[in-house]
Amino acid sequence: MNIAVSLFMAWILTAADTVGAPSAVPREKGSIVVSSGTPAKIRWTAEWTMEPSREQGRPAVRFTETGRGRYTPYLQPIQWSLEAIWTADGSFHPLRFQKIITDDGGRTIATERKVFDPAKGILQFERETPGHAPEMKQFSAPPDTLAVEGIAGILRFLSFEHWRPFTAHFFSNEPQLYELKIQMRGRERIKTPAGELDCYKIELVPQLGVLNVLRPFLRKIYFWFSAVPPHFWVRYEGPENGQGTPQIVMEQKSYDAGVER
Repeated sequence: MNIAVSLFMAWILTAADTVGAPSAVPREKGSIVVSSGTPAKIRWTAEWTMEPSREQGRPAVRFTETGRGRYTPYLQPIQWSLEAIWTADGSFHPLRFQKIITDDGGRTIATERKVFDPAKGILQFERETPGHAPEMKQFSAPPDTLAVEGIAGILRFLSFEHWRPFTAHFFSNEPQLYELKIQMRGRERIKTPAGELDCYKIELVPQLGVLNVLRPFLRKIYFWFSAVPPHFWVRYEGPENGQGTPQIVMEQKSYDAGVER
């Protein structure tokens, strides 16, 4: 990393709200189940991993996810594999992501990539679909930008016991960049397939500027994290893939800490 990039990263840590990274990223794995509707019906399931990594000699974290089921915007059942890399040098920042989506026969439907360039403050998004020209977009990526891939593993490191106002930008799968305020909503006891736990509840509140009058019409976005350290993610309620997509409940089905290779 050259001097200019090092100075830029130092500016990031002081000029924007960031999620602090621990000195040692945990190695964990688990599974999730996602449902929607009344009565609730399972839409999809997935397995995930979290592990420490290195990027250009600096601390990072690597997330993986393999899933299957019905997921917006696809009409047929799909399968997918995801790899997400975040830097973890003092604080977390998204770096690069790749998601490969296939049908039940194993044929690739789409490949999505996101690459963040903190030195330039930009994000490159690319989606490849067989038989179609690649879709490529470039977005401005403020220093406080977070991404949906691995977000539950990142937000667990917020300072729940010493909460302070927290704002960030959030890049969704639509793809779209939102400005958010992350607000504490207290503690609740949550029952999930993984068990019953006391949890901290937070809400991601879109900041719409002059359009804030529309906020009451937007669906709420909530996360729950275990009240007892290590504050692992327990539950999510909100839209599946951006506003206008199905409202889902995503829950931890199993969780294993301290996983060895």
